[in-house]
Amino acid sequence: MTRKIALFDMDYTIIPYDTLILFAGYVIRRKPWRIFYLALFVPAAAAYVLGLTGRGGLKRAFLSVLWRLRKEEVHSLAESFSRDVLEGLLYKDLIEEAARIKADGGQLILNTASPSFYVNHIAKAAGFDEVVATEVVLEERMPLFPRIHGRNNRGIEKLLRMPEICGESLIESIRTDYERLSKNPSLFDARPIANSTGYSDSSADLPLLRICEKKTLVHPSKNLEELGKAQSWRILRPRRPYSGKIEKYVRLCLCLVGLLRLQ
Repeated sequence: MTRKIALFDMDYTIIPYDTLILFAGYVIRRKPWRIFYLALFVPAAAAYVLGLTGRGGLKRAFLSVLWRLRKEEVHSLAESFSRDVLEGLLYKDLIEEAARIKADGGQLILNTASPSFYVNHIAKAAGFDEVVATEVVLEERMPLFPRIHGRNNRGIEKLLRMPEICGESLIESIRTDYERLSKNPSLFDARPIANSTGYSDSSADLPLLRICEKKTLVHPSKNLEELGKAQSWRILRPRRPYSGKIEKYVRLCLCLVGLLRLQ
């Protein structure tokens, strides 16, 4: 019998926020003067809009809040951030469902675009067996723009990081058509992997969802919800700590500048 596999996205899927923003805010709350480094995000955002950099470049600019910190300090911040913030934000219903899958012999994989240095901690706390995340390089002294090993783990890239699950032929076909699929993940289609289930909130994760026999959407956008309903995908709406987009963004902004503590 093929072992069950459950693939989970993280931000807005098992946690109701963008965790990179929460992490930056956590660092700034602990070291308030580092808020000035966020000024570097403005030109990076402009470069992204103009097509001069990708999401990986944005991530590197955002992580400038770690400039000159020692590797050990970053590890310590990541561990306490997971314990003090992220663990309390996990959707209880999703984590309980993941635990049932694991108890039934399933393999839990957390596949996210967030940086691995803190994802590893929350994944362990939440009971995941494996982590696939963006590999931010932690150096003895962090540079102004931390390096990313490989690509930002988003969209079709998430499948390339799971060759043992996707199989050699699928990986090769993705590499052959990488440019087109990376620009438009919705164009991807493949035969689902037996005994698999996927969880996500985002249209960027359509490749991840489409390799799974069972698909579960968590608070999807209107367009993704329509797609899911048309194909009889399951839709979950766990209770969120905000009532709508405006409140969500206000809370994220307050967290980022250290004025709101989530736990």
